Amino acid sequence: MDGEIWGDASVAFPDWKGTAQLDERMTVPWEGLARAVGLDPEQWQVVGFNIGGGENGFHLRIYATPGDVWERVKPDDGAEVEVTEFLVHDVDPLAILQRMTHGFELNMRIRSLDNRVVRVRALSDLPSELFVEENFGPQVD
Repeated sequence: MDGEIWGDASVAFPDWKGTAQLDERMTVPWEGLARAVGLDPEQWQVVGFNIGGGENGFHLRIYATPGDVWERVKPDDGAEVEVTEFLVHDVDPLAILQRMTHGFELNMRIRSLDNRVVRVRALSDLPSELFVEENFGPQVD
């Protein structure tokens, strides 16, 4: 089996496209993603993760390679890194994301913007009394 190349996020009908970045937690005890999902960090090096899903819930997938990867793959040599994709059962992916995160940002742009520059010229707040509670339930401040 040759496998498949793991790359950018993809959905069948991408109404929204974007990017995400995460600064991993260092300010409080965090056991690391491998240990948090039950992988032995001495045996496995996590090199990526995916949170996907939709209307029926979300799932967490971990991409990990044997722990000696940096002995086998040298920086800038262009070699592929072969991984195992683990589907993690019985976890709330968003709870794991919150537990591992110091800072996180997800930016999504509607498809019709194409590659246009978006310039923010004003800042505002949406009062919760306008629509939030009727759509999302009571909000806790």
